[in-house]
Order: sequence, then structure tokens, then C-alpha cells
Amino acid sequence: MVVHSALNPAALKVFEKSYNTSHEDIAIRTRGEFLNAFPLSKLNYIDLDEYVIGHQTPTFCTYVEVKTRPWASIQGATAKKFGIYFGKTASDPQLIYRFSAKFGITKNNAFQSVKTALLDLIYQGGQKNLDFATINVNPLSPMFKAKILSLYFPDQFLNVCSPDHLELLASIFKFPTDLVTCEYQHLLIQAKLSHSLTDKWSNPKFMAFLYDTYVNEEPGAAVGIQKPRKKVHRKVNFEDLQKQRGIIGKAAEDYALEWEKDRLTGANLSHLISKIDVRTNRPGYGYDFLSHTLPTQQRFIEVKSVAKLSREEGYRFFLSENEHSTSLTNEHRDQYFFYLVFFDGNGQPIELLPIRADALYDTASLAPAAYVVQFDRSDVSKAK
Repeated sequence: MVVHSALNPAALKVFEKSYNTSHEDIAIRTRGEFLNAFPLSKLNYIDLDEYVIGHQTPTFCTYVEVKTRPWASIQGATAKKFGIYFGKTASDPQLIYRFSAKFGITKNNAFQSVKTALLDLIYQGGQKNLDFATINVNPLSPMFKAKILSLYFPDQFLNVCSPDHLELLASIFKFPTDLVTCEYQHLLIQAKLSHSLTDKWSNPKFMAFLYDTYVNEEPGAAVGIQKPRKKVHRKVNFEDLQKQRGIIGKAAEDYALEWEKDRLTGANLSHLISKIDVRTNRPGYGYDFLSHTLPTQQRFIEVKSVAKLSREEGYRFFLSENEHSTSLTNEHRDQYFFYLVFFDGNGQPIELLPIRADALYDTASLAPAAYVVQFDRSDVSKAK
């Protein structure tokens, strides 16, 4: 089957030039976090409360719908799509287990039916010769199935989960009109792999191209950097500030290291986690971690704790001259990333934004924060 027709080289190159890799890294990292929480080996032993959404805990369904939203969105439909959930309805405010009648008449037998369907889906998705008709008749809801398949089997199923969007893309790629949606997910992967410009792209990047070019809807949360507005002068206790920076900096580095491990897992590069070289105590390198974007491509990571100064000033972090110059060298510039760590009101890291240094420099403002003053004491003593 010819699948190149919708992948115009000029459009691909324009997209490549403007693509924000932050979304790609965030999406891949959320997949890694999901796989660490619910590896395939755990699914046989998952129980009701580990599965259902509604307990305000990181359950299987919470991960699939909410915590991996940057990977693919399935929000919009009701919680019935999970087969069983814990919650209330518009007509009944009582918090109880609720389930579709097709799965059973009690919460326990309904969950067993849902679990059986989940395990069968996983079995079918892992087969070398995919049986799309069997996947299609699996009783779990279409979007839920599509998301699960894309998370566990990204080499077989693209992370586009909306049946409407899949049918739209199928018509654009001129796929047969009588196929089931999971087969369209698979054919889109084949299309990606068959084109020389996209075969090495990640699934989130290829999905972003499809949405940007054809669907015209944002597939994930927007990630942006803006220049600050104006500067406000304040009194500073430098001794306290330096101590606090040390505490926050260490917390940011620890958070970023775990984040990077999740990203490598999500990129199917978990074998490279042990090769992360932590260089935080060797500032001469000009970055904190040496990791990988691809097996043969190194990634240079500088971790920065980000402070929100005020509504007018936006965010800021401090950058040394060595870090700045290293990020611009020919050896580093294409793979030098800032990992910007944001903190909550209690001083705990809660979010990380990865962004290439050159992309940040294009949108942020840089101002000198210090000077190195060198002098000879005998000359100074003669000065007036």
C-alpha cells in the first residue's frame, strides 16, 4: 500500500523547523511514568481499587486518561468508558462503584469481566500478526482501547485515539474506508515508518504533525515561554538566598533525574538509564546530566530551578557564562536542553518543562547577572 501521499516533504520540513520538542519529551515521559507504575507484568494482578478512577489516587484508569494526557487525549466521554468506576452521576450524588450492565450485575463480577477484556486486549496487541477484528469487538470502549494500545505497543499503534480523527486521517491517507479504527492506528504507524523524513520521529511528534496539518486541533497541553515584562528592584538577604538556592537546586536535580529516567523508559530506551552521567559536581562541563535522545545521540541537560517573581516579571533562572557558551557550541547546541523545574507553594518540585536552549534563547531575554572582576593588588593600592 502506498502511504506517502499525505506526507508532503515541504510540509514536513516546515513543521520540523518550527516543532517544539518540549511537548514530545513531556509526552514520552508520561508514558514512561505509566509503564513504571503499570508494567505489563503487573496487569494480571491488578485489583479493583488499583484499576478504577474516582479514588483520587494514581490508578490505572487515572494514568490512562489524565496523567498521560500529553501522550494522547481521551477526555470528553464519561467514566463509563472504563467499564467500571467509582463516582456519582448527575441524578445520584452517592459515591459508589458504577459499571456498565454488559460487564456484570455486581462490582466484583463486572471488574472481572473488565479485567478479562483488558488482558485479552493486551494479548491481541502484542501479537506479531495483529487481528484487528478481534481487537475491534473487545468490549472496552474504542478510545480507551486505542489509548492503551498506543501506550503499550507504540511500534504498532499510533497515539491518535479519537475514532473521528482516525477516520479523517484515513481519508486523507487514502486508506480503505471499511477498516476498523485500530487498524487505522496501525496503518498510520506504517506510514510514519515508510517515509525517510518521519521514520525516526517519535509517535508524539508524528501525531503533532498530523494534528497541526490536517486535524487543526491541539493534541496536548500547550507549552510556551514568554519574555518577562518589567524589572522590579527588591532588597535581598544574600546569605539566606544562597542557602535556599542550594536546597532548591538539589531538589530540582533529584526531580529532573527521575523525570529523565521516566523519559528514557517512555522512549523505549530504559537500557540507557544506567548510562546517565551525573555531572552536577563537575561544573566545567557546562551541564548537569549527560543522557541520550536516541541510542546514538547524546543529550546534554542543564537543570534549572525556576522562580516566579511576580505577575509582571514572569519567571527567571540563573545561567553561568560557561553554561551559556557550552550550549552554543557546535558540539552541544542541537542537543543542549534546559530542564526547567517549577515548585509549589511548599517548596516541592511539581512540574518540569524540557526545552532546547536555542529555542529558549529565541523567546526569552538574557541579562547579565554578575561580572568576574580580576585585579592586581599592587595596582589597586595606587589607584585614586
